[in-house]
Amino acid sequence: MSFPPDGPLAAAVEHVAAELRAAGVPSPDVDARWLVAAASGVDPRRAPDRPLTRATAQSLDELVARRVAREPLQLVLGTTAFRDLELVCRPGVFVPRPETEVLAGLAIGLARAARADGRPDDVPVVVHEPCCGTGAVGLAVASEVDGVVVLIGDRSDAAVALATENRDRLLRAGRLRSRVDVHAGDLLDPFRTSAHPDADVLVANPPYLPLADLDALEPEVVVHDPHDALAGGPDGHEVVDVLLEDAARTLVPGGAVVLEIDARRVEAVVAVARGAGLVDVAVHRDLTGAERFVMARRPGRPTAHG
Repeated sequence: MSFPPDGPLAAAVEHVAAELRAAGVPSPDVDARWLVAAASGVDPRRAPDRPLTRATAQSLDELVARRVAREPLQLVLGTTAFRDLELVCRPGVFVPRPETEVLAGLAIGLARAARADGRPDDVPVVVHEPCCGTGAVGLAVASEVDGVVVLIGDRSDAAVALATENRDRLLRAGRLRSRVDVHAGDLLDPFRTSAHPDADVLVANPPYLPLADLDALEPEVVVHDPHDALAGGPDGHEVVDVLLEDAARTLVPGGAVVLEIDARRVEAVVAVARGAGLVDVAVHRDLTGAERFVMARRPGRPTAHG
């Protein structure tokens, strides 16, 4: 579709939404507003009568063509909102979902509780986030909690580069209240040789789908998200199980782990956590009401560490 110039932005939103709807794009009305805003630099809800310029119409054509081809909106726009942060998104790195904001909130609550548990001000709370992708969860923790050292890592070079870029952008903007170190490596391996090998909080959104599920996913996911960030293996929960078993060794006494999981595997995940020796195992729901997060603790009283 070619959008004629001089028409109002509100009309452009309606035209874009209709084209997205015809292409089977989820949430076409919301996406249309974002695309028109990206092309025009103006929120069409605030200036619905502003005319669509020739340059804006051409830019909008290009953006809409990408979304019609089912490229994720976050990649078309180049950024995504996560809690109160704006993160850069790029091809080849898992795009954070709104549901994972709940995971970040749980980790933030755990970090704040550890910070308030009577330790000296000069002893940091340590948070580990493997499988970090864009760095969304760890950066959210560092943006909302003081006195934390956050270690984020990924085995994907593209993810490490993007997480570093997001960290540096937020630092320049003065948005981070705590230190964030980015590491390259698989799961907890790069943290073991760091200055902070033991964690008060271990948080991750690891791959947790069975390989057989990939073919049934929306094009935005199966075509554009890295498959090794989606599927944990034939069973799906191979990585989740490893992280729960490692948590019993890596966490300080009283430290907590919180992971995003497959809602179909709740009972099995709880059994793995308990079998690993973790206690206070609890399941939390996501924005849709699905049982999406498992939280557990290493036995013992918290101990301060440097």
